[in-house]
Amino acid sequence: MVSIQALSQRIAANTALIEQWREKHGVKPLSFEVGADEEFPSTVGFEDIEGARTAILEDTSTLQDLINGPSEVVRRVCWGAIDNAVQQCIYHFKFLEAIPLEGGTTYSDISAKVGLSLPQTKAIIRQSAMNRILREDGPDHVVHTASSSMLLLNGPMRDWYGHCVEEMFPASGKIAEALEQYQGSSLPEDSAFGLAFNTREPIYEFLARHPDRQARFFGAMEGVGKDPGHSLNHVVRGYPWASLGQASVVDVGGSSGFMTIALAKAHQNLTKLTVQDYKHTVEEGASQLPSELAGRVDFMPHDFFQPQPVANADIYIMRHICHNWSRENSAKIIRQIVPVMKASSKILLVEVVVQPCNSGESSPAERYMRNVDITMLQMLNTQERSEAEWREVVAEADPSLELTRVFKPKGSWDSIIELSLKLN
Repeated sequence: MVSIQALSQRIAANTALIEQWREKHGVKPLSFEVGADEEFPSTVGFEDIEGARTAILEDTSTLQDLINGPSEVVRRVCWGAIDNAVQQCIYHFKFLEAIPLEGGTTYSDISAKVGLSLPQTKAIIRQSAMNRILREDGPDHVVHTASSSMLLLNGPMRDWYGHCVEEMFPASGKIAEALEQYQGSSLPEDSAFGLAFNTREPIYEFLARHPDRQARFFGAMEGVGKDPGHSLNHVVRGYPWASLGQASVVDVGGSSGFMTIALAKAHQNLTKLTVQDYKHTVEEGASQLPSELAGRVDFMPHDFFQPQPVANADIYIMRHICHNWSRENSAKIIRQIVPVMKASSKILLVEVVVQPCNSGESSPAERYMRNVDITMLQMLNTQERSEAEWREVVAEADPSLELTRVFKPKGSWDSIIELSLKLN
């Protein structure tokens, strides 16, 4: 175990490196105040800076845990439920909207606007301020911070925040009960989410009956896509698209086509691209297609549990599809494509590939991977998969199919899993 002095020295050295880089490249100072950048400045092309940043995140977390001691670490973990409960109140009672972006306002004014008592209002805001979401800048006066103003101004991130506190947080309290009640089940309706919302419907069917929740969920997924770790650039640049020559691509479950559009703009050799999803979704996508892509990109209603209608495509790609489904259903989804593949066709799965502990992942990347794994468990009664588990899915899908390569673009949460027909 590294000493706390060595950790401190390493933190100081890496902090100095980042500060020198920031000043050299005219990057504005980091801040908790309104107007700060929503993300840490891009380090694309500066691997040493991204390495320093990752090291700081890991070392400061380690140093804090060592200085706190084991008991305090456990207390902090358990108190995390209060953090979530307070943010649910902030969202539900529209605290953020009650506070002007410029100048802030008084507790009394906020109390009147949100409909809670003055002591309740103060308690909620003061606890939230511990996470730098809102801030008390004087006696009985509250202002926005970088994080709270970002939530107010960034619709997709606000939807993600809302989905977290209004759907994911209630479901998280039912995981143990669901695991006990539904032991051995892989059905999506046998989930913690179902228990939390007293429904036997899988989450997507439930959301379809609640348009406001569904709209927020779609916005939340857009917010997820804005996470640098989920950037479409990782898909655009993380696979050898140019080596395909003139090629056709089918985006299975491709929503409104945002990934296909990114691929089409980046790779002129992709001459025919088809987006498949629900009828209303692809109709919306077709209506928003950039005019310069007309003729190269088309849209098609398709249920991915049904046989694939497009034959002999070079690439069939699915991004964040199979992780929503059990092994059996994931195998079924993949199986629908195999009969229409030509010998050189590939299926690409853009998914998290779970790694064992101490596998070399940075602690932020590993924490994300573990959190997403549990999220899938509580919401859909499925989980993210290791490479070995993906191989099991592929083997169950069709014996003529094999996993040939796994690409992990630098900085990406996801991997690109390539499936090919076995050579005779």
